[in-house]
Amino acid sequence: MPDTRPPENVRTSWDVPELPWQVLAAPADSRLFLLPDTTLDGVGIYREDVAGLVKTMRNQGIDVDFALPREDRRYLSEYGALEVVAVIAVAVAGSLTSDVAKSIARLVWHRARAALGGECTSQQIDSAPVTVRAAEVTRNGDEVVIRGLEISGRATDIEGLLRDALSAQESTPLPPAAPDDAGAADNPE
Repeated sequence: MPDTRPPENVRTSWDVPELPWQVLAAPADSRLFLLPDTTLDGVGIYREDVAGLVKTMRNQGIDVDFALPREDRRYLSEYGALEVVAVIAVAVAGSLTSDVAKSIARLVWHRARAALGGECTSQQIDSAPVTVRAAEVTRNGDEVVIRGLEISGRATDIEGLLRDALSAQESTPLPPAAPDDAGAADNPE
């Protein structure tokens, strides 16, 4: 019998691929952009089950759009059992904040529901193993700074995992003292 337990909660950095100009040029207002699963000859390839996701999320008050215009995206149908129910990649035009984490968590829940199908229960969706790749796009004067984060866990845990990752990014641990420096600050000469 296959192991259906969700993956351990995992947080790593994500090497963000080249982002579409629409994402890089967007004003820093924490708008979400749904990134394609892959790009082929300049065309973004999205899984078929995300076709209505942006419209659904907009109706729920989340500012989200596809990263590519309609003429530059295609949808791919995939069938079969997946180890991870949903992989979703988003870019945030602005900082990853608590409100953005909440929006991403709602987006992930609906994405998992679409991947599992209409007959699944809320409990099945909550326990679905998902992976979120988030690219934070911020500006420092004329410089664009992009930071990537990848999180895997159960759909119900994604918001907490994102919040934990944001907290961890705010504090920078100091490097350990060199062996020669041990106690130097405590022993003034």
